[in-house]
Amino acid sequence: MSGSCKKLNAISIQLCFLWLLFIGLKGNTQQVNGQVADSSGKLLAFATIKFGNSGQGTIADLQGKFSFYKKNEIRFIEVSYLNYKTKIINITKPADSLYIILEAIPASYSVVVVSKVGSKVKRIINTAIANRDQHNPDKYPWYQCNMYYKMVADFLDHDSLLQKDTSRSAIAMQRMMNEQNVLVSETYSKRTWQRPARLQEDVIASRLSGFKRAPVSLVTNVLPFHCYNDYINLNEREYRNPLSRGSFQTFNFKIEDEILQGSDTVWVINYVPKNNPSELRGSLFIHSDGYAISNLVAKSIDTLINREIAIEQQYRKDSSHWFPHQLNYTIRMQMPMMPASIYMTGTSRIDSVRFTANNNFKFDKAHTIRLAVDAEKSNDSSWQRLRPTPLEKKEQRTFAVMDSISQKKGVSKVLAMGEKLVDGKIPYKVFDINLERLFTYNHYEKSRFGFGMQTNEKVSKWFSIGGWGGYGIADKQWKYGAFGEVYLDRYKEFIVRASYYTDIRDPGRLQINKDLDKNYLRTFLLSRVDRVNGFTFSIKKKLGYLSAEILGTKENLQPQYAYAYTNRNKTISSFDIREATLNLRYAYGETTTPVFGKYYATQTKYPVLYARFTNGIVQNASISYWQALVAVNWQKRINRIGKEKILVMAATTISNDALPLGKTFAGNGFRDDERSIYVFGGMQTMRPYDYYMDRFINVHWVHEVNAPVYRAKLYKNILTSVLTPGVGHNILYGTMDDRHVHQNVTFTVPDNAYHETGIFLNNILRLKVLNSFYASLNTAYFYHWTPTAMSSNGKFAFGITSEF
Repeated sequence: MSGSCKKLNAISIQLCFLWLLFIGLKGNTQQVNGQVADSSGKLLAFATIKFGNSGQGTIADLQGKFSFYKKNEIRFIEVSYLNYKTKIINITKPADSLYIILEAIPASYSVVVVSKVGSKVKRIINTAIANRDQHNPDKYPWYQCNMYYKMVADFLDHDSLLQKDTSRSAIAMQRMMNEQNVLVSETYSKRTWQRPARLQEDVIASRLSGFKRAPVSLVTNVLPFHCYNDYINLNEREYRNPLSRGSFQTFNFKIEDEILQGSDTVWVINYVPKNNPSELRGSLFIHSDGYAISNLVAKSIDTLINREIAIEQQYRKDSSHWFPHQLNYTIRMQMPMMPASIYMTGTSRIDSVRFTANNNFKFDKAHTIRLAVDAEKSNDSSWQRLRPTPLEKKEQRTFAVMDSISQKKGVSKVLAMGEKLVDGKIPYKVFDINLERLFTYNHYEKSRFGFGMQTNEKVSKWFSIGGWGGYGIADKQWKYGAFGEVYLDRYKEFIVRASYYTDIRDPGRLQINKDLDKNYLRTFLLSRVDRVNGFTFSIKKKLGYLSAEILGTKENLQPQYAYAYTNRNKTISSFDIREATLNLRYAYGETTTPVFGKYYATQTKYPVLYARFTNGIVQNASISYWQALVAVNWQKRINRIGKEKILVMAATTISNDALPLGKTFAGNGFRDDERSIYVFGGMQTMRPYDYYMDRFINVHWVHEVNAPVYRAKLYKNILTSVLTPGVGHNILYGTMDDRHVHQNVTFTVPDNAYHETGIFLNNILRLKVLNSFYASLNTAYFYHWTPTAMSSNGKFAFGITSEF
């Protein structure tokens, strides 16, 4: 008994000693909380806070908030931020919280100028680059995390709207904009990744103010999830990553600060572009633990269209892995024909990160983003459980007001209109009108006027029937057709279709896949045609990364030009053909995103494969044949080299006799006697009907440099020149066994190989359109090296592109 009492007394003494020690430590420390902002109220993410002269410190989070325990020896803190004046705050007196306002440095002095990069910053940057793959989430075998995403859109400078309009409605609009946001959206999802390229975003809940169903997916994979690749993609444009090999040729670096955190160091390194002002600028926070990125700030400023895009990323180390913790972005852009700017802010909070693979998880490779059936029906109580912080009152009001307005004004009808316009259609009651059928132009028909329509979801969401018709002004002939489709899944990716048509087609047109065919340009160059009467039956299905179509066709081809097929003492001028075709497209690692409920491919870093296999018979000539047409398309921006585009196409024919010209392969020419329209995958100095083959190989290669070599303002900020050069080379080699059977028509076989080399000058003229995007004029000069009957070996080609 006495032994037990002694034991209890010893334990009691130890507990009392620990309690007194805790009281003593607590008396010497005090928790200090604070937030850093500027005079406009903008929160300064990743502001640095140093504790007196100790060298120790901390870094504010994405909301400018910080917290630390003050010891007696810490009498002041030093708060700093890029392009702001450093401020010293005395903290000798206790305070519950600090709100620190930093003063911005005038713009004329807020430029980082570095004349010589020191060896220290080189060592830090090069070590971080060498260790980059260790911290790249794309290199992890597996991860899964939960993500909350919120986007808020507002008008900036909307007070100026009243300067010209002081009407009652304008004042009411002003009051509304002061009380609520223009737009608010929320998304909560589970993100799953498996190396090398499997990504799944399962949207558990989603809402967009004013809409029952969000028209466009707003989850964060449309913005960079991390910044560990050579290029950072912002708003569909690739920017050079300052943390990439060769970055010292593109950026100037400066160590702005060093912060000690225990035994670790965080280096704050500012960077600005050397020659290209449109490249990113900002700050890198490199942590000595693995030389990983702990924080990143990157900004792109386009003064021509008055647009600014910025991202802020915060990373945390969880056990042995660094991983994104919070991602912010802002977009500010001038509204077209308005004095106000639109300002969008987005934030993503990431938690529940797991690195242990779930072997039972099933990826849907065809649908990167999966929307739960009831995702858009989540109630307020569900959202309160999901969101990490409550909505602000202004945001709550936005949802309430915009949802009410949407219901009264019938926004769902506008949404339905947008859904159809994506596919080139306009809804009218129970029908969809096909805009592409209204008018076309080509050399053969000149102008074709027509009309096409089909039933829509108001009749049935599982099938549609329709028809079309058109009349050519020059050939004075009608073209028409009818079709029926059955949809066997909700995404309309499993389709059974039957159709009948009377139309025209250029003989030998290469048809592999709509990605490569460029039929809209080939239609413009149409000058030699076959009249086709046919019936088709097809089954199309998307199977993960693979898209497949089985097609049965019965056609009659009647050449509308001087042509006769003469073989074995028999001349034929009309051909009855039956074919069975298998079309395949395989894009490994391709991501997809839903727009208006339909999935569209966005990107893949791997080559895309295409194949078309056909077994056919020309019945009135007793010719049976097999044809195989394959293609590989690969585009990639390579660090320090530029953007490479490579397209390889090849085909062969196996038959018991020569095929008519319309069933051979025509050279993929994209020029006529007067002009050439540049398109990647086309022969720029070749006309569409100059060359025909039974088998061929066609190679296209283009190299585009990374940055422009020349910039000039031609007319204010509206018309500019941002010259970006490139080079390319195309090769066509083909053969034909029995070319003598094709009578009354002239063509050549490229059996000595056709070569053409081009020099590109992109963005010769760049026009600012509605303060929202650029329309650019590009040109190229191609020279073909193969002797031909053409009057000139060289040809200029022109093209127009757009860039947001």
